[in-house]
Formats: sequence, structure tokens, C-alpha cells
Amino acid sequence: MRYLVFFILSTALNFLKAEPPVLVKNIWIVDVLNEAVSATQKDILIENDLIKRIDDAGKIHPSAETTVYEGNGAYVIPGMWDMHAHPDDPEVWRFNPENDQKSLLMPQFVVHGVTGIRDMAGDMDLIENWRKHIKNRTLIGPQIIAGGPLLDGPNPMWDGSVGISDAKAVGHIADSLINSGVDFLKVYSLLPRDIYLALQEYANKQGYQVAGHVPFGVKPSEAAVAGINCQEHFLEILKEVSSKEEDIGNGDIDYGNITSRLDRYVFRQNLILDTYDSEKASALYKLFAQKNTWHTPTISMWYKNAYYEDEVKADASNFEHLPKYLQTYWKSYEVNDHLQNRLPALLDYKKKEVAKYMEMIKEMHDQGVMLLAGTDVGANPLCWPGIGVHNELKLMVKAGLTPAEALQTATINPAVFLGLDAEQGTVAEGKIANLVLLNTNPLNDINALDQIATVVNQGQLLDEAKRMAILKEIKSAIGNK
Repeated sequence: MRYLVFFILSTALNFLKAEPPVLVKNIWIVDVLNEAVSATQKDILIENDLIKRIDDAGKIHPSAETTVYEGNGAYVIPGMWDMHAHPDDPEVWRFNPENDQKSLLMPQFVVHGVTGIRDMAGDMDLIENWRKHIKNRTLIGPQIIAGGPLLDGPNPMWDGSVGISDAKAVGHIADSLINSGVDFLKVYSLLPRDIYLALQEYANKQGYQVAGHVPFGVKPSEAAVAGINCQEHFLEILKEVSSKEEDIGNGDIDYGNITSRLDRYVFRQNLILDTYDSEKASALYKLFAQKNTWHTPTISMWYKNAYYEDEVKADASNFEHLPKYLQTYWKSYEVNDHLQNRLPALLDYKKKEVAKYMEMIKEMHDQGVMLLAGTDVGANPLCWPGIGVHNELKLMVKAGLTPAEALQTATINPAVFLGLDAEQGTVAEGKIANLVLLNTNPLNDINALDQIATVVNQGQLLDEAKRMAILKEIKSAIGNK
């Protein structure tokens, strides 16, 4: 497999040699935890991929071999994470995309300030290859925490999944996956209730982290009590907090003279939404906080789908950096599973659902539920690598979080969740040099994410010229000239 060596040539980055020290001068450090900016401008010395020293501007005297970068008053935040990503999405395997095309997504995360991703399903052989080339610096890409194949029911929803039909098999399957190199276990929607509970119990005993979809036959509260570490997409929550939860669960719904399957679906979903019980919801969110059950809302994914017809026009310029197979899939109403049946009644429901999810983000945050920024980049249309995290944080601010609270979901929160907070998540001496330099203060306006001056990825400095050169190479490799 050919791995984008042209990035090395075009950007003049010599990855195969040790990086010289880098001194980033005259910057403001953003403290995302305390919603503050450093009292004075600082200089940051980077050596061997780590932040060696932070001091007041002008107090660090560089050696002759040090690369000096003038920050010009930029605001420095930690490198960001996308905590729900599918750069190798099994949903599109049926179209046989080439691995070289999938690899074009990797540098785009970094170019846009995302220095880490949690891969929520994909081919572990490809992921290991990405990891190897990123480590060897023959591919620009983020750190990858990966779950490997989906754990689903006997008839899995997507290619490459592990279908489990017997609860007695969960131990062997879980051990095999962990031994193969996965970092956690990803559960999915069709996993039968008894099998999920057996898997979760086994994972708890072995210390394996479990994240993913709450299966259809399990309540979010039950998954939280069972010990799931992170629930994705807010799935199944609205049904549990409905005042008509029991009737809906039993299928006891009066559809009147509605016979169409789609119309019945819309009616049922509107019933769930319209019977949202604030007291039940509050109790559930308190349980999540008590059980330390994290959540990845992927609100930008929900939003882009609900408002696709408007958003595809607004995002038109981004397509030039998107591999052809995704360009085709993201625009195909005929074959894309996320663009089906876009009738007015369904779109109206989707927009109301997004509005409710926005309310839930603020409610859950206020109840102490820990949130993670994730985009579901992959098969989902308009969920862009890197840029998608910007969109996610902007919507979190729109939902009522402060810019600092939104930034936490992409910086310190992922580091804490992944057990990496000793080395990542804040801008501090001794931590890995994953940094994003912004031209304006993101604590004042989260749209500052649109104005990246420079990215430092594991000590490698990608200034504006290098970042633009990378995007140019991607565009050329795709065939967009």
C-alpha cells in the first residue's frame, strides 16, 4: 500500500530525522479548565515531542539549532480530539474504496487541529498500518484509539461486525479482540439484551472499557448501571424519559388510520418527543453522573442530517478535499442510508429532535454528566474530518455551554476519559506538544476555531504554508485540480 509520501516532499517536512527543538514565541495560553487566558504572553519550548518549558515571553533563549516560530499573539489551546470517528467506515465497504483514498482523511484531522481520534469501528489491520506510518512519520495523522469491529447481534447491521448469538461466547470474543490490539469494546444496536449484559459484566471484571450504542433491548439507565463507560448519539434516551415509556415499549400506540410504515414511524417518534418528561429526564441524568457514564452527543451529525439540503450548499467548498467514494456517497439519496425518505414530515421531526438534543446537552451538562466531542465522520454526510469537531463545539455553545466548556469536551475531557490526562489535555510543561494556535481568543468566540494559524502535532510544527500545502496535495491526489 502506498502511503502519501508526497506530503513529505511538498511540505518540506523531513519526518525521518529527529525534529530540532522548536520555540513558539509571544503567544497567549488558553486555560480551558478555568476559562482564563495567561496574564502575560508566553514562549513555549518544545523538545522531543514534549513541552519542555513555558515561560514569560523573551525569557527562553534558543540554541542555534532551535527553530523559532513567531506566534504574533496567537491563542494556544490543546490539540483537539474527535471522540467518535470512522475514517474506515464499514458502512461504505460495499463500495470497495481503496485504502489510499481512506488515508487521505488522516492528515485532514491534523490540519484542522484534531490531533487525536477515537475510531469507533474499522479494519484493525488498516488502523495498525496508519498507526505505524504516523509513528514513523511517513503519514501525517492523529493519535488513534480504536475499538475494532462492532459487537452486534447474530445478524449484524454492517460488514465486518462480530455477530454474537450466545452469551457464553462473550469472554472468548472480548479477550480475542483485546489481544488483537483494540483499546475498547464497541457495542451496537442489535446486540441482544442478555448478551450485552453478559458482555458488560465480563468487561467489568477484566477492566475492559465498553462504549457504543445502547442496544435496542436495553434502557440507557440499565446500561449505566451495568457499567458502560460511554453512550453514543443519545440513543434510546428519549424513549426512556417519555411519560408513555411503557406504552411505547409495549407497542401500545393508537395510530388511528395511519397505515404507511414511514408515517407510523414519524408518528411514533413525534409521540416520544412530545411526551418528554422533564422529571424522568432529570433523574436519568443524575444517574449518569452518579455512575460516571460519559456521553458523546454527536450533535453536529444530527444537525447536518436534519438540515442536509441547506448544509450541503453551505459546505460545498469542503468537497474538494473529500475522497471520491465519499463525495459520491454523501450526495446519493438513492444509496446513502442516512438520506432516505426525506419527506416533509420526517424532516420536520428530525429538526425538532435536534432542538431537543440541544436542550439535553445543556441539561446533562448542568447535572454533571461528562460530555465528549464526536462527529461520526465517515459515512454520515457532511461530518467532515477535523472541521466536524469545530462544528460540534459551535453547536455545543449554541446549546448553552460556554466556549470553554465546549472546548473541554474536545481537550481535557477526552484525555481524562482515555486516562491520558497526565500527558495530554492541557497546555503544560511535560505534556505532549499537541497544540493549536488560533488568531483570536476562543473563550470570547468559539468561531475562533475557523482561524487556525498553526498546528503542532506531537512536536511537529505545521504552519499556515505547510497546512495549505497538505490540503493542496490531498486535492491533487483526489483528482480535484
